[in-house]
Amino acid sequence: MPILSRQAVSTADVVAVARDNARVGFASILERDLQASRDVVENVLAAGLPVYGLNTELGAGRNVVVSNDTLEEYQRRTIRNSAGGIGAALSLEQARAVIFARLAGFSRGGAGVTVALAAQYRELLNRDVYPLIPRTGSVGAADLTQLAAVAAVATGTGFAFVDGAVVDGTTALAAVGLAPIALQPHEAIAALSANSYSIGVGSLVLADLTGLARAADLTAALSLVAIAGHGAGGNLSPFDERVQAAHAVGPQGVSAGRIRSLLASSSLASGVVSTQDAISFRSVPQVHGSLGVSIARLAQVLELELNSRTENPLVDVASNSMVSGGNFFALELALALENLRVVVAHVAAMSERRISQLSTLGASLRRSGGAVVPGLLWYSAAAELAELRHLAGAITLSGSSLSEGVEDHSSNAVLALQALERSVQLLGSILAIEAACAVELVEVGDADAGQLLTPVVAAVGGIVRAAEPLDDRVRDVLAALLRA
Repeated sequence: MPILSRQAVSTADVVAVARDNARVGFASILERDLQASRDVVENVLAAGLPVYGLNTELGAGRNVVVSNDTLEEYQRRTIRNSAGGIGAALSLEQARAVIFARLAGFSRGGAGVTVALAAQYRELLNRDVYPLIPRTGSVGAADLTQLAAVAAVATGTGFAFVDGAVVDGTTALAAVGLAPIALQPHEAIAALSANSYSIGVGSLVLADLTGLARAADLTAALSLVAIAGHGAGGNLSPFDERVQAAHAVGPQGVSAGRIRSLLASSSLASGVVSTQDAISFRSVPQVHGSLGVSIARLAQVLELELNSRTENPLVDVASNSMVSGGNFFALELALALENLRVVVAHVAAMSERRISQLSTLGASLRRSGGAVVPGLLWYSAAAELAELRHLAGAITLSGSSLSEGVEDHSSNAVLALQALERSVQLLGSILAIEAACAVELVEVGDADAGQLLTPVVAAVGGIVRAAEPLDDRVRDVLAALLRA
């Protein structure tokens, strides 16, 4: 159960709340910190100083003053005007990730929200309220439209899912014993001023990628056994500790070490099977190591964002002031997401090249009628790789000038994230296809897979031979790889 306090929040906390349905608690010191931050907002408001979004309009209306007697209505209008998202709804786990990421942001003290609003977001999670959050609308300069969908439900408007049906926000709250909350001055912009979709869902993608990195090493090991069993290669020298020590890159050594361990008791470890294999086999540690570097970079950036004060205006307790700023522009996050798509495409391209060699080795098995893996499954992998290469193109420079030229640049972090989500799905499928092709050859080949890989061969082999649609088998193979 994550307890929000002054302690750092981790991506693992996001995953626990989103996927494991963990409940969320507040440390007593957090409520005091929230109140101290809120006091700053009240002090600035009482002083009558013009502050963006507090007592002025937003965007192009930044110089239009909002009178004190209309501030309550202004909060409602801000949420209503920002709820411009369209497209498919986020999944329930993604919705939980978004809400928790924003709640974690509240806990850092830069938002100046009331304890009551923070508690409302906590209870959305603890009582399983799932706002309908449209996928499309953010350009990466704060995820305004997605966060407006959450704030709308918290205040009794918008829409949410209850037992699979879409109902209005007030009905959704009432179903779990909650009532709408009235936003206080500044709370509308505070609820919106963050990249919580990019951070929350990005944390889920990070977890998926971490699992796929291990699955990629496992799949490469299976393919090495497959080609060794048919006299076409299987040289383990590129994974040797001496080779890895000569190029001191941490994640590269981790990948090589994992493959060495998987094959330590296999017949490949007992002698030279091939003097040298194709690059798609012998340079696996370098490519998979690059994936590890990029995953680590994304983790670092996500945790920076989770634990930063990115609101505009920023509430600063130390100086008892509110300051306009641009911390909401999460370019480092967007670039980390962008870089990962390129690396994922390289990992997938190596896998597809190994599939091509496995397919050649499986030709005689197919001609004899003994194959259960269709030869043209390789074509599906090639088609997925073509899509991956397209997705690897630059996205973060595609921003438009919005709000009458006031918001004249954006990071497109959300689009970079969504393209990475799809890239991760495609990589998983390609790796599963490779594993299926490799295992079919291992089962009829001369190489011994060894103690660690033999159970994987048995599990994947059983799935490949199952009487179910091929697409289901590919998904089941991936699940088996992730469990291994």
